[in-house]
Formats: sequence, C-alpha cells, structure tokens
Amino acid sequence: MPKNNNLEPVKLPMEFRFGEEPDFEFVNDLENINVTLVDHTPWENIVKYLPGYVNATWSDEPGKHYDMKQTADDIEKAFTFKTLPSILETIRLTFRIEGISVQDVTHLIRHRTFAFSAQCTGDRWLTHHTAVVPESIQNSPEFYERYKKLTYECRKLYQEMIDSKKISIMDARLILNKNHDNFYYASCNFKDLLGFIKQRIDRQIQPKSDNIIAYQMWLSVCRVYPIAHLNIIDFEMPSWHYIKNARTGHATNLYFPEENSDIFEWNEKDFIYQAYREDINGTNPPEGPTIFQKMFDEYKKELESLATKSKKYMEELRGGKLNDKKFSV
Repeated sequence: MPKNNNLEPVKLPMEFRFGEEPDFEFVNDLENINVTLVDHTPWENIVKYLPGYVNATWSDEPGKHYDMKQTADDIEKAFTFKTLPSILETIRLTFRIEGISVQDVTHLIRHRTFAFSAQCTGDRWLTHHTAVVPESIQNSPEFYERYKKLTYECRKLYQEMIDSKKISIMDARLILNKNHDNFYYASCNFKDLLGFIKQRIDRQIQPKSDNIIAYQMWLSVCRVYPIAHLNIIDFEMPSWHYIKNARTGHATNLYFPEENSDIFEWNEKDFIYQAYREDINGTNPPEGPTIFQKMFDEYKKELESLATKSKKYMEELRGGKLNDKKFSV
C-alpha cells in the first residue's frame, strides 16, 4: 500500500525517552525482590470439588456430598501426595515477580511448565531502570565504586547510541549489564510450583536471589491456602543434589555444606571457596548476620506462624465449624 502521511499517527504503547540522561539508583538485589500472588484458584472452590475429584475412582455417581471431616482429610491427603496427585494440577497460580536481575530471569524461565509474560528489553527504554547489587559487592568499597561507574557508563553509551537514531534499541541493549531489574508474570499449577520451589530453595548450589524468590512464592501461597502445617516445603530441607554429587567430580562445589546438608564426608579442597556461603560477603563485611540471614529468619518465622493458623483452620473445618469458608490470615 502507498505511504499516506495524512493518516493519524499510531499511538505506540511505550514511552519515548530520546534525550533523557540515565537516572537510576543502586539497591540491594535481595531486598529489591517482591513476589505477589496476583491470582489463584479460590480456596472455597477447592474445598467444594476436591473430595469428588480424588474419590471418583470408587464413586457410583458424580456429585456425591462429603461431610467436612472427610473433606478435610481428603484435602490434607491430596496436598501431601497420599491420594490422586493430578488434583494438584487443577490448582492454578499466577505470580508477579518484581525486582529481579537478568540473571534471575534466566533461572526462572528454565521452568518450561510455567507460562510467562515478560517485561522485555527491545520494546522500550531501560535508561532509568534500578540497578541491583549483591551484598558482598556493597561490602567491598573498592569494587563497589567501579561497579557503579561501569554500570553508569554502559547505560550512558546505551542512551547515546539510541539517541543517534542510527542504532536501534534492539542493538543498543547488548551493552547493558545483567544488573538492571525486571518484572515477570509466571503462571503454573500447584504441582509444578512444588518442583520449582524444592529446587530453588537449595542454599548450596542456587544463588541467594533464587532462594528469596522461592521463599516468597511459597509464603504467598500459604497465606491463601491452609497448608503450611503439612510441612510440604521445609526451608531447612537438605540440599540433596549437592549431597549426592559433591564427591563425584560432576558438580560445581562452591561452599562448605551448611548444617542441614553436612551429612557426608568431604575435604576442604573439594570446594572452590574454603568457606561457608554466608562467609563470602565482601572485603569489608559488617559484623552480625547478613541481609540473607535476616530475611531468611523473618520468612521462617512467618511460615511457622502460618502453620499454626492453618492447623487451627483445618481442625475447625474437620469439626464442621467452618463449612467451606475462605481461609484468611
């Protein structure tokens, strides 16, 4: 079709940022992470259909009414894999994961059973995106200053190339660091979520940011479903992959095993760093617990509180006091 400049120009969905100088802040990478459960299968619905689903094998007809005691028993069996496990695939969860680095994104999208919607880099400007920094670098003044300077120089070159209008955003973005933050939507069923979390809470071979994402995802689910007391996810569970492979020569052994994983014989020289993970915290670390340790303690405390509340709820449900009322914290 011919060019027609008399047409009203299309309003594009992104903001144009030609001529804007890079303006952004540096923040701790773990404290910048924020996971929100934006949608989920309502608990009231699960209570209504779960008993019929898991007992269908033995039912003479569909739609049988189950008393609340059996309903409560069936719920706990289903979530602990003691009955038909496909029920967990019917429970849908959608998360918004904010404040993560490009490196974190690569770990997230490896889970091919998830559905994703990405905040992309080729369709809009990244001039002002927050830059995230691990605590160990923040605790190393001589490295942190260079880290900030090089990040700014990359952003500056990125902007100048775009402003030339001779280099596209698609090409200019290749100069950017991995440390600009992003958000992603991730949707999955409950069964697949368990696999993700059990893998990503591993403190021996996964980065701290993965741990934080997994903790926040699990806590957000336990706030809407009364399952924390079932101990499906234990934040202190051993790192079994690490334990099984640390002495095989086919593993990237970074740190000494923490207490929960110290159940095999090992040599200090088996590891890249002759230290525990939380001890690798920069050239001038402050005294006291690390940011990760503080966050972990808070998450563990909340999980214990949720376990108490969910146990009470299920006892009342089993006693017929709640019927199918929504679980609320």
